[in-house]
Amino acid sequence: MKSELFDSLKKGKNLQVALDFIRIEDAIKVAEASVKARASIIEVGTPLVKSCGIEGMRKIKETVGDRIMLADTKTADAGDVEAIVAKEGGANIMTVLGIMDDSTIRSAVQKASELGILVQADLINVENVVSRAKQLKSLGVDIIGLHVGLDVQKTRGITVANMTKEIKEISEMNVIVSVAGGLNKERIQSLIDLPINIFVVGGAITRKSDPYSATAEIVNIINEKRQ
Repeated sequence: MKSELFDSLKKGKNLQVALDFIRIEDAIKVAEASVKARASIIEVGTPLVKSCGIEGMRKIKETVGDRIMLADTKTADAGDVEAIVAKEGGANIMTVLGIMDDSTIRSAVQKASELGILVQADLINVENVVSRAKQLKSLGVDIIGLHVGLDVQKTRGITVANMTKEIKEISEMNVIVSVAGGLNKERIQSLIDLPINIFVVGGAITRKSDPYSATAEIVNIINEKRQ
């Protein structure tokens, strides 16, 4: 199952909707709309993981059914324990912070492999993302997440769209490439020809009064590229 999921994500282009909520009721509403609009991956965002824990993750899993679910654990220590948390919550993918010690990454990868889930390394605040991506690949990480955080977006005025060169280099490492940070339909349209497997969208969907239509618009952009 793990290898099948890897292969499916690696060969395609997918929309991941980030449910960065605190209240489970708000998250479920957007999750329902996103699934209806055919988003590939539903992300239980870090705020939601912290506020609602395993039980909250299970409620999202009940909502999304057989759709892929990612738990944005952003693991910084005790990788094996947090892999168990992700699995018990129903997630198919967990995240670790790529900037952390290799021992944490190994611990998460080993336990996740035993449990049949994928590991994504979030490269937020990593200075040399290409070099670190090579190291993370050697440690067994499945997905490399290029991520410009909200605070950096605000203070420096940049998004993940500024990382075109890095995206191309990392895509050659036989890993799944995920990008996050200020993405909306216009930016995805400009990036669609790059070797990106997962486009992560948060506020451009979750803050809309009609999250279904916002999701559907982006899904259509991605599907047009597939054809």
